[in-house]
Amino acid sequence: MLDKFWESLGSDLADRWLTYLFGPAFIFWAGGAALYVWHTGWETTLDAVQALNPVQQGAVLVAALLLVVFSSLAMQALRFPVLRLLEGYWPWPFHLLGRGISALRRKRFRKQYERLRMLKSQSERSPAEKDELARLEVWAHLHPASERDLLPTALGNILRARERAPGRKYGLNAMVCWPRLWPLLPDSLRADLSVARESLDRLVELWFWGVLFLVWAPYTKWVILISLAWVALTYNMALQAAMAYGDLLEAAFDLHRMALYDALGWPRPKDSAEEKALGRRLTEFLWRGTLPGTVKSPQADP
Repeated sequence: MLDKFWESLGSDLADRWLTYLFGPAFIFWAGGAALYVWHTGWETTLDAVQALNPVQQGAVLVAALLLVVFSSLAMQALRFPVLRLLEGYWPWPFHLLGRGISALRRKRFRKQYERLRMLKSQSERSPAEKDELARLEVWAHLHPASERDLLPTALGNILRARERAPGRKYGLNAMVCWPRLWPLLPDSLRADLSVARESLDRLVELWFWGVLFLVWAPYTKWVILISLAWVALTYNMALQAAMAYGDLLEAAFDLHRMALYDALGWPRPKDSAEEKALGRRLTEFLWRGTLPGTVKSPQADP
């Protein structure tokens, strides 16, 4: 048993080191090194390397490896704040720009929903209208149901739409209930969610490396085009990853929310009408330890 444990541990460590050494950080630093060699000339760089003794060459190699590893670790720590920026949670004074973009999105939101309602109310539709209806249904799925929840970015709206869905359908606040629901989920669903979230986080990390790639612009202006293509590609890939993760998140509530009631000893709702009200009561209890309409926590009772 211990042999299997150490074998598994060694395999995990090897995978992590391969990820650190040949991940986005390696691409960033290797690209910068290649541009430096191209700018200064291969022969000049080779002469500089050959001028070092073996100990110095080994020290440079070790320093390069450590730079790649520690920069990769630092970037992993920045995943969440970078994701928040991509979602549209911008600090002052950029939040003023975000408000302007959200206002424009609200105008388009109203027009799109008005068109969607009109097409759905029609008993007969032309082929073009059927195609438009299908497109608008997908669009509605990728946006919050309320215009008040709109964020300035597409990524933010995709995740916001799925985060708000449990509250809209079941009265459960996803942010409050998720830490309690997660341990109750089947292992297969938790594994799928972990993979989907890791994919989204890695693409966010890769996007930020693309932004940082602009630091090599003094070597050649082509870096700007490379960086723009890099961030555009990774952002669109992040949108796809966010869709997959968001759908799995919503599916977890759709299929397993009753496990939360059972684990907490709460009675299951009898129907959908009762479920929304009971879901809001459950959220209030989990968030503050109180029930709607009460002033103090039950713990305060003698």
